[in-house]
Amino acid sequence: MKINKSSKIASSQFRRVSFHLKRGKGHLARYLWNRVRWHVYPRLRMAGSYPDHVDIELSSVCNMKCPMCFSGTELFKKSVWQGFMDFSLFCRIIDQLAERRVYSIRLSWRGEPTVNPHFMDCVSYARKKGIKEIASLTNGLRLTPQMFEELVDLKMDWLTISFDGVGETYERIRVPAKFGEMVDKIRLFSEIKKRKRSVKPVVRLQGIWPAISENAHEYFDIFEPLVDEVSVNSLLDYLLNDERPEYVENFTCPVPFQRLAIGADGQVLMCAHDAYGSNPVGDVRKQSIQEVWNGPKMRRIREIHENHKGCELLEPCKVCYEPRKTVEVCYQVGERSICLDELVGRPQVVGK
Repeated sequence: MKINKSSKIASSQFRRVSFHLKRGKGHLARYLWNRVRWHVYPRLRMAGSYPDHVDIELSSVCNMKCPMCFSGTELFKKSVWQGFMDFSLFCRIIDQLAERRVYSIRLSWRGEPTVNPHFMDCVSYARKKGIKEIASLTNGLRLTPQMFEELVDLKMDWLTISFDGVGETYERIRVPAKFGEMVDKIRLFSEIKKRKRSVKPVVRLQGIWPAISENAHEYFDIFEPLVDEVSVNSLLDYLLNDERPEYVENFTCPVPFQRLAIGADGQVLMCAHDAYGSNPVGDVRKQSIQEVWNGPKMRRIREIHENHKGCELLEPCKVCYEPRKTVEVCYQVGERSICLDELVGRPQVVGK
C-alpha cells in the first residue's frame, strides 16, 4: 500500500527525523496519532467516520507553464473549471472540518494557491478555527518575503516549494521565474525563520530528478543550508502519454481511506490524483463533507479497492502513478545516494 512513491527524500535521515519533529511541534501527540491512523487504517480497510486529511484547491489556475504539467493542456482547460475558490465556500469547508477535529489540510492541488487573492486569509481562518496542521505547495513565484513572514507568525506547519534544477534549466521549465531571484527569495525565507526563532513553517524543496540531475551537486549545495528538507521526484506521466501501463498485482490504494480532494469549484474528487476531475464523488456547495465521505460513491470506491479492481474500474486509477509497476534506479551524487521508483520502460525526460 505504498503511496507517493514518486517522491524520495534526498536529505539525511537525521534531517528527516528533524523535519517530522518540527512538523508536529506544538501538537506532537496528535501528530503521532495521526501518523498511526494514516498508515494503519487503510491496511485494516477502515475509513473512519470522517477523513483525516482534506486537500483544498484554492486555485485551479497557475502562473507558470511548466512543460511536464497538465495545467496548461487543452484537455485540462476543457475538463476543469478555471478559477479561484470563493472565500465564503472555503470558510464553510473549514467550519465543518474544525467541528469534526480533522487533523490536517493542504491548501493546494492542481493550480498555484498563492494567486488566490485570499490565500493569506485562508491560512489565517484555518488557524483561527483550530486546524492542527496547515500545509501548502507553491512554486514560490508570487510568495513574497512579507507573506512568508506572516506565515511564520501564523505558524503555518509545512510549506513545499517546487524548484526544478538550477540556472537555465530552472528558467526553461519554470517560466517566467528567474533562478537568481528565486534563490535569493528562499534565502530570505530562511533568514526570516532564524530572526523570528521559529521552526515553522518547515520548508521542503522538491524538484523533478531529470532537471536536478544535470547539476545535482550544485542543487544540493545551494538548498540544503536554506530549507529543512530536500526531496526529488520521478517525472510523472501527467500528460497521459503511456498507452500500455503495467500495474502492480492486487494493488489497494490507501487514499480512499485517508483523505478527500476538493476542487476550487466545490467539486469533491475521489483522489488528488484525479487531476482531470473524471470521477467526482460530491459537491460541497450542496452536500456536507460527512455526506460525501460516507456516501455511496465513496463506499463503492473503497469496495472496488478492497477487491483490487481500481485499475480496471476507475478511470483515475488507470492513469495513476501509484499502482504502476516501477523499478528502483539509484544515482550517486558524491556521498548521497538517490534511489527513485521509475516507471518500467519509461525514460526520465523533461519536455523542452
